[in-house]
Amino acid sequence: MGYRAFYCCYKTDETLSAEEACEMDLSVAADRILELLQGDEDFFGLIDDHNNTLQFLRNGETIWMEIPIPDKQGSYGKYIPLNEVSSLVAALPAQIDLNDFSEMQFQPW
Repeated sequence: MGYRAFYCCYKTDETLSAEEACEMDLSVAADRILELLQGDEDFFGLIDDHNNTLQFLRNGETIWMEIPIPDKQGSYGKYIPLNEVSSLVAALPAQIDLNDFSEMQFQPW
């Protein structure tokens, strides 16, 4: 049981696609996420054992956090401050659940 991670950091040229996502402990993910989200458009995602995805996209000093829902052809998401990302990732439950996050808004693709 655990999470798989995928990411793209343009500055360091580190990329791992969602299809190639690797096992990553949440404590490691919490450390790595700020290393990987260095500039605009960098992203970091986590996939749980049920194939639910939580992804983070850097936009200036804020992070767009979203849960894609392919069946609804959109994502639920919200902006969070950059300095909250690590603690949020470290505290994730075993499964990604939209109900665990407040104020998420639906955005169609």
